[in-house]
Amino acid sequence: MNQLTALIPHAGSLAPLLTTFALIFVAELGDKTLYTVLLLSARNPAWPVLLGACAAFVVQSAIALLLGSLLAFLPHAVVGWLTALVFVGFGLLLLFKDEKGDSSGEVAKGSRKVAAAAFLMVFIAEWGDATQIGTATLVAETGAPVQVFIGATLGLWTGTALAVILGRLAGTKLPAKLLRRVAGVLFVVFGVASAVHTLR
Repeated sequence: MNQLTALIPHAGSLAPLLTTFALIFVAELGDKTLYTVLLLSARNPAWPVLLGACAAFVVQSAIALLLGSLLAFLPHAVVGWLTALVFVGFGLLLLFKDEKGDSSGEVAKGSRKVAAAAFLMVFIAEWGDATQIGTATLVAETGAPVQVFIGATLGLWTGTALAVILGRLAGTKLPAKLLRRVAGVLFVVFGVASAVHTLR
């Protein structure tokens, strides 16, 4: 908890929420899920895509909250090292993996079908994803599940809204590799911070 407060000075009791928001938002920008949302919004009405994706993110954040609450029963040192390993591991994965092009395909027009397709695709894409597991470890590390849930959900929703807007305006021309690298560095930094805090 102390390393979170140190990373966001003057945040006080909102440090878990703000840290989670920043970490999840930046990490998700380089993730395949938002590129799926971007492709869907480039080919379909924006609002159904936004609503379907946001609903899926709420469900996945709730699952991460449950997982993190279970992890919180472990000794603090175990949670600290687990957090460090997860963050550094996913950071290195984002930095060095060669992301293949994800194809969302055409979906049938019609608000309900588009929203359902967006929900299903995002829900499946996020299952076991770096941001979901990262959210779970933040819940266990901070002991502030409500703030982490709100921060993660807002971060995912903000990224989704950005993807929908860009999908309508710019299609698929985004620097995917750069975004993944930034997210990877951020995960590694938080992992190292957690390791240092655990050693103390």
